Amino acid sequence: MQQPSLSALTAIVEQIARTGDPEAMMSTIVQRLCQLMQVDVCSLYLCTPDQEHLILAATEGLSREAVGKARLKLDEGLVGHIASSLSTLNLGDAPADDRFVFIPETHEMPYHRFLGVPLIHLRRLVGVLVVQGREREPFSQEVEAFLITIASQLAGSLHALQSRGDWYEQRPRSNRGVYRRHVGLKGAPGLGLGRLWLVKPHMSLDQVQPGINSDPVQERDELLAAIATVSDELESGSGHLGNHLPGDVHALFSVYQMMLHSPELTQQTLALIEAGDNAAWALRQTIEQMADQFHQSEDPYLRARGEDIANIGQRVLNQLLSRERPVIETPDEELVLAGELVSIADLADFPLQQIRGILCTQGSTLSHTAIVANALGIPAVMGLEQLEPEHHRGARVIVDGNRAEAVLNPPPPLLAEYKRMIAEEKRFMEGLEKLRDEPAVTQDGFRVTLLTNTGLLADATPGLQRGAEGVGLYRSEIPFMIHDSFPTEQEQFTLYQKVLKAYAPRPVTMRTLDIGGDKQLPYFDISESNPYLGWRGIRFTLDNAQLLISQVRAMLRANVDTDNLKLLVPMVGRVDEMQAFRQYVEKAVDSLLREGHQVKMPPIGMMVEVPSSMLLLPKLAPYIDYVSIGSNDLTQYLLAVDRNNPRVSALFDHLHPAVLVALEYILQQCHTLSLPVSICGEMASDPAAVLILTAMGYDCLSLSAYNIPRIKLLIRSINREELLPVLEQARGCNSEAEVRALLLPVLEQYGWGREPRPQLNDSDRSQTGYS
Repeated sequence: MQQPSLSALTAIVEQIARTGDPEAMMSTIVQRLCQLMQVDVCSLYLCTPDQEHLILAATEGLSREAVGKARLKLDEGLVGHIASSLSTLNLGDAPADDRFVFIPETHEMPYHRFLGVPLIHLRRLVGVLVVQGREREPFSQEVEAFLITIASQLAGSLHALQSRGDWYEQRPRSNRGVYRRHVGLKGAPGLGLGRLWLVKPHMSLDQVQPGINSDPVQERDELLAAIATVSDELESGSGHLGNHLPGDVHALFSVYQMMLHSPELTQQTLALIEAGDNAAWALRQTIEQMADQFHQSEDPYLRARGEDIANIGQRVLNQLLSRERPVIETPDEELVLAGELVSIADLADFPLQQIRGILCTQGSTLSHTAIVANALGIPAVMGLEQLEPEHHRGARVIVDGNRAEAVLNPPPPLLAEYKRMIAEEKRFMEGLEKLRDEPAVTQDGFRVTLLTNTGLLADATPGLQRGAEGVGLYRSEIPFMIHDSFPTEQEQFTLYQKVLKAYAPRPVTMRTLDIGGDKQLPYFDISESNPYLGWRGIRFTLDNAQLLISQVRAMLRANVDTDNLKLLVPMVGRVDEMQAFRQYVEKAVDSLLREGHQVKMPPIGMMVEVPSSMLLLPKLAPYIDYVSIGSNDLTQYLLAVDRNNPRVSALFDHLHPAVLVALEYILQQCHTLSLPVSICGEMASDPAAVLILTAMGYDCLSLSAYNIPRIKLLIRSINREELLPVLEQARGCNSEAEVRALLLPVLEQYGWGREPRPQLNDSDRSQTGYS
């Protein structure tokens, strides 16, 4: 047999990548490999999602009737041996091997030579790829190497299909009435039940094709009219929800208006129309370019703002296509709104009392949709990639925001159980509301201050309503990313003053501009091969001192009436960086005082994200007043793991023993140096991590506003002294998995174990698929 070339390998992988249909993709794999390798049989076995069985998913050479039916345990037969051992098997006479298991429906007895390799993606078994022939001799080493290589290339493509599980199920022609569960991303907690109501544009922005115009003046007028109509819609929707939205969450409509009327949207689109593009195509290009500035960011909060730009573009497109938003006549029952991205303006079209949940096939936990859903107390699940709402119109659906699941057409036992859970959740949330003004104090008197993270004025009220004692991290990047030039000192002053006043007299920690590298500005291009180690944070602002001085002056002026500002410097890695920053602040204070502004020198802190700053704390102490630990970046840098890279993201865990060692070291240094220290990031919202942090002695956490009540309840339930032996045991753990296993029974002891899920008896389980 001729050895397949590397170009042939590349060709097959590219061809498979272009195949959109899963069944066609698997069929293509086995057919092309049979041709390339000149073998009699090529078969693909995939693991069931529960990792208990291997099922013949596609074959060329064996009986097609066995596809989807032939099933082996993970230790059964030659294929099962490959799966269980995760090793290659190359035999000259397979039927003579003691491990061989004959499956009658496959008709494989005539084939003797056998070569099988495991398909592994991110340390997880996906399946087994097998080739067979009639000869009675093993395949050559070259052929074996080729099959191993192609298996490594195919494993990632097959993983998404294999984990979904519908490749071996006998699916009915219609999904209507069929019980399904879909997993997404947490948008807003809670449970909701209602009929699925589809929210869908007539044409999505990404469907717009290139087109030229015959009358640029008319296209220009239509664009401006569409923008004006959308502006009126937003104003109307703002009034409709205004009575229900708490305080400044109402300002999200103002954010949409600001994006809608931003100069770059109008001017860039009009310029493309003037150059010959029709209005719809010009709009798509502009919106995609604006959204890309946010999508390129590795900060999930900033990345979510790109969704807001896309929402605005979609609404303008709807108007351009002359499809007026119809008067929505909804049935008189509870509804779950579903679509690609259900925007805050879409919510305004429905009676609020009818909305029991939100399902989005796109979006993230930091979308504006999620922010508003949290504020309104509506459970929401984002990023439901496998859900096709248009196929389930009118279906009864459960929105499980606690577990980020959508449950379609639940059978009666499951429906009854969820109704019980919804009633129980309502009582639980009423109990949390009573804790809003109570302190987070352990049973033995250890006080923890709970602050919130924010980046928009609209985030302010949810934090206050949920008992935040201040802002532990205000991201100041937003006004820089939604303008077509650097914002002026006065523009920044106006925004910062609103935030400081909203929280006064509570402290507000404003992080200076953390731009550069992975956070791009539309008007200041930065291209780097490794943005994590590049020109960002304090490095960028010190090199662009005029921007830093303008921002610091705006913050100092905004603080005159409230005196609750704390400055925070990101990505510090050197002593001279803090020396220079403090000098700039002192000069700004002197300059503003001479101008007649009654400013004061605010507390100055630094973020411990770069490991070098942790080791330099004694040298940095003279220049700082407090420390804020950025747990996300510190974990990333300590473990050398990019949590946004799917190949290694599973290795990212802030309970890794190395991270815990670092946190104890930082706390000890800060106590020695009399420096207050807090922790912000996802770690502060993780109940298991909160147990460890409390035991260590961390008394200040900054977290998402929506997690504050639950974390407060946890802290008020525990006894710190009882956690000290657990902390000692955690110091001896070798992995984050061991740490979490150690903490799980402790969480359960305090009634805080795994996310709640339906409790069913055995007969009910068989009807629902839960086990």
